[in-house]
Amino acid sequence: MKKTLSVLVCLLFALTILYPAGVIITACFGYTFKLISVTAFSLVIAAISVSIIVLDLIAKSTFENSAVGILLAIITPLSLINAVFFIIKNPQIWVIASVLVSAGSCCFLAVKHGKPLALKIPALVLSALMILPICFFSFLVPIFGNIGQNTVVQTVESPNGEYYAEVIDSNQGALGGNTLVVVCEKSKINAILFKIEKKRQRVYVGDWGEFKNMQIHWKDDNCLVINSVEYEIE
Repeated sequence: MKKTLSVLVCLLFALTILYPAGVIITACFGYTFKLISVTAFSLVIAAISVSIIVLDLIAKSTFENSAVGILLAIITPLSLINAVFFIIKNPQIWVIASVLVSAGSCCFLAVKHGKPLALKIPALVLSALMILPICFFSFLVPIFGNIGQNTVVQTVESPNGEYYAEVIDSNQGALGGNTLVVVCEKSKINAILFKIEKKRQRVYVGDWGEFKNMQIHWKDDNCLVINSVEYEIE
């Protein structure tokens, strides 16, 4: 049972830092990191967190592996950071509930099994300082996060098929909106849980509704023409 719990803790730690670390690291190199399913991933993390607590209460054992104790000592603030990333990406009630349940479970495990104290106490203090802002953030995002809506109204592929341009109707409700044109690279890395692709390049921002009369085509593989104006693709 102890070995199973240790493996589950390591798995939980890896999944907790996967999304924030993936987004930050890939952004540094001009790429974007996307989970295949944010909702499913958040539910899995919550399920693993709760399972560890249940097994721990049943087994009534301690983690003898010092590495596991260190992971549990620092996992709470990391789980709260993870929650922020998930809520920004998908502010649905199930996602918010799942990541907060996971964070609460991590806090319980940290208090009970985290060590050494010199690492656990600062991590828990930091977590306590983060809780109220994150709860307030979790309340606001579902209310204001869905005001804007982006709809892809046209897709134009480059001659060599390496890129494609998307014309987007960005509706911001009472704030108005814009017509956007972004260029995406087709090549991407697809893994079981996530995919990595080149960061989209925004080449044009126009008035809301402008897409209805927009003239757009590729001059060549690296030049997009929008309303007779040429835009070089980097």
